[in-house]
Amino acid sequence: VSTQSTGSSGINAEYGGMDLENWMGCMKNELKDKKLSEIIIPGSHDSGSYCINRKSKRTDLLPNLFCLNPVVDRVGSVWSKTQDYSIVDQLKLGIRYVDLRILLDSCSKTNFLVHGFEAGELFKELSGVVVFIENHPDEVVILDMNHIYHCSDDDICTTLSKVKDMFGDKLCPPSPPNTDVPTYEELLESGKRVIVAVTEEPEMFTSTYKHCELQCRFDWVWSSERHVVSPWANTTSVPRLRQYLERTMAMERPPNTLHVTQTILTPQTADTIHGIYKSPHNLRQLADKLNPHLTEWFTDFHEKLNLNIAIVDFITPHMINFLVNLNLKKGTVEETEIKIEL
Repeated sequence: VSTQSTGSSGINAEYGGMDLENWMGCMKNELKDKKLSEIIIPGSHDSGSYCINRKSKRTDLLPNLFCLNPVVDRVGSVWSKTQDYSIVDQLKLGIRYVDLRILLDSCSKTNFLVHGFEAGELFKELSGVVVFIENHPDEVVILDMNHIYHCSDDDICTTLSKVKDMFGDKLCPPSPPNTDVPTYEELLESGKRVIVAVTEEPEMFTSTYKHCELQCRFDWVWSSERHVVSPWANTTSVPRLRQYLERTMAMERPPNTLHVTQTILTPQTADTIHGIYKSPHNLRQLADKLNPHLTEWFTDFHEKLNLNIAIVDFITPHMINFLVNLNLKKGTVEETEIKIEL
């Protein structure tokens, strides 16, 4: 497992005149009356994978093909890393939706973040989020635990109890059916600025814990499927991804939900094998096929399809800044000059 620090590397969070580290607070007047589902929120895909490298521990989540050949196994790590910045640095750069995949290591009994290979320890990563929330009183963070592996009922309850201890009364409960998600101002006034969603898919657990029972015990838990809707295209084709996103974004959304637009390309097993001898050789090169299109896509989605949360592989300050600035545009493609006193 990588020993890379989960803390900040002293990055510069100011970009293009925007204080990305405090962008929600800088836009307080513009955002205060907006429901969280109406705010354009930058997010990262597989946020914890930033520290995966060839020395990272492989998990049994990878296809059997990777388990049979040590050479292919080492190559596989380049298809598992999706971000360059630590989670704390992502938050400092303006990310407000964090995509967490969690695995309970059977040997150490430690919760790790995972994307094929083990990344950082869950609670070390979350400790950095706690500090960020404490030091940034106008920022809202969404933690989506949408994949949980090898956890029993007791394991997941233990994990959520620790999450509760860490964030306390800052945890925001989900809105009841047929009611709206809170506005930004309501979240600030209540002090509940952390949203934690947990998957309810039974195959993610070693047993079939019912999410309704989970929510009775932890009333602040959102559902990764019902409250944070995140359609996945599962394609390597840029045109097919665009078509899929336009179709799913146009669907009716219940008022108590957030919507994640997954602007990512997903390699298939054959792609990772072919990548040994032909391009793309890794996930970064696959992302490079897509990411140059995204400013145009996000502008269109903002104008026509109610863009909410957008997640990207290898997201950059430039892309985050672009998404943040869309919140100050009135549904037009013209550039809006942003002037914020720092």
